[in-house]
Amino acid sequence: MDFHMLPIASITPIILAAGDSRRMGYPKALLPLGGHTFLTHILTTIQEIGLSNPLVILGKNADLIQPSIQNWPALVRINPDPDRGQLSSIQLGLSSLQSSAQAGMIWPVDQPTVSAELVRKLTQLFIQSQSMIAYPKHGDKRGHPAIFHRALFQEFMVTPLEEGPKNILLRHQTQTIELPTIEAAAVQDIDTPADYEALTGESVKSALERMKIITNDE
Repeated sequence: MDFHMLPIASITPIILAAGDSRRMGYPKALLPLGGHTFLTHILTTIQEIGLSNPLVILGKNADLIQPSIQNWPALVRINPDPDRGQLSSIQLGLSSLQSSAQAGMIWPVDQPTVSAELVRKLTQLFIQSQSMIAYPKHGDKRGHPAIFHRALFQEFMVTPLEEGPKNILLRHQTQTIELPTIEAAAVQDIDTPADYEALTGESVKSALERMKIITNDE
């Protein structure tokens, strides 16, 4: 396995956006965030850093979400049964990676406000340390996005869905590096309307109505 210094463009993000957003009541990928949505905010950060064009894993709301990113350089894959768990979406993403991908970056769409600076530092740490896995850590919590070397791709692919990805991390603790951060965004999932309002200062209903008005005006 090759642990030489990797170019940043050989790291392919896999954005997990296949959940049905039951608690939010609206697809999280499409929630307004500044002049973007959660999903396009992440895509903008990825472009800014210079990572490989990402894979976006969608689920039951794919018909609603996909048109919003049709002009972005991203490959979309649809998980037909995302209720099988997060690992099912990760496996779908890994099966779609190009052979040039030397590492994968897992980024859940409900953690959209991780800064470009943090992601850049994380990629640099992963590359320079030649670790198998790198992730941010806020307090005592592991965060996202998480990066893992292609040497682990097959292990992800054969791991039972009911086991999930956590045991893979545990098995490779000695080959893992953490990036301590004060950014709570790395560990905060925006799952509910209350989470969204705490993040943005605006209710989901108000934000969607405002975006509808802006879109109609355009």
